[in-house]
Amino acid sequence: MNRQEFFSLIDKWMNGSASKEEIQSLMNYYHSFKSTTEWDEAQLGAKSLLEAEMEQQLLLRIRTAEPGTAPVKRVWWTKIAAAAAVLLVLAAAGWWYFQRPPEPMAVHSQQQLVATKAGEHKKIQLPDSTIVWLSPASRLEYTAAFGKGSRELTLNGEAFFEVATDAAQPFIIHSGRVDTRVLGTSFNIRAFDAQPDVAVTVLTGKVAVGNADSAVHVSPSQRAVFSKATGKITKEDGVATGNLLSRREGILKYDRAGLREVAAELGYYYNVKIEITGDISNCFYFGEFNTNGTLEKALRQLCLSLNATLEHNGTTYIIRKDKEC
Repeated sequence: MNRQEFFSLIDKWMNGSASKEEIQSLMNYYHSFKSTTEWDEAQLGAKSLLEAEMEQQLLLRIRTAEPGTAPVKRVWWTKIAAAAAVLLVLAAAGWWYFQRPPEPMAVHSQQQLVATKAGEHKKIQLPDSTIVWLSPASRLEYTAAFGKGSRELTLNGEAFFEVATDAAQPFIIHSGRVDTRVLGTSFNIRAFDAQPDVAVTVLTGKVAVGNADSAVHVSPSQRAVFSKATGKITKEDGVATGNLLSRREGILKYDRAGLREVAAELGYYYNVKIEITGDISNCFYFGEFNTNGTLEKALRQLCLSLNATLEHNGTTYIIRKDKEC
């Protein structure tokens, strides 16, 4: 019998539901203590004193028994006294069982993970009703207690947020060394490990973006950019935010974008390396990609518009631009 079973039988004995066989098991378990060091006298008291006290209580009960009670045969005295001693010991153990400090409740700290594969998009609703559009090759982590006292999560990759308003619980997103704090707003965060910076672009409302050294407040049509190389945060004004809503659905739109910027972004979304060879200093891209489709389709579309060729070598894609733009 282990301690859990022991205390379970104590419960049954105290409420009067223990059978004779169960009481006998308790007696046997108690007697097994005599040859072990399991007995805690500081908690339960000395065995000899408890047994002596039980004898006195038993004698008192016999003397005050109601008239007409059948006499107790002497032959059973030893067994009754032994059982009584055991019952007192069990009562003491039961007192300790119910008086001991309760075990701490389990903390809801289990991590909840939402992840997307290359080329995959997910729209999720957090426990506080915040809506998140998670971009490809991205990870979002938060605890099971999210929304119950705090609203903090970790983002690796890119996501668009529509944060549910709750003035009592600021919404905090950890992206590497950058924290974004907000009460209720909509904004986009790009924080892929492979990119050289972390960018937070605000569509509505206002957020605070900062690290251990500094922080900036970002309003609509503004973007905060944290440089991983320098550790500094800069703020850009007049940012075109019209494409953010289509971007969260996986549609990337470009208007005179540098070819390396476009290739890098596709590489983040599909978790691959894209190299470009040739002179592309005067090459710009006008168009859009639906990243819900395959990477090969997007790259062929890009090469066709630039009159370039595409090669595939393992996990690396190579765009060759032999002629000037």
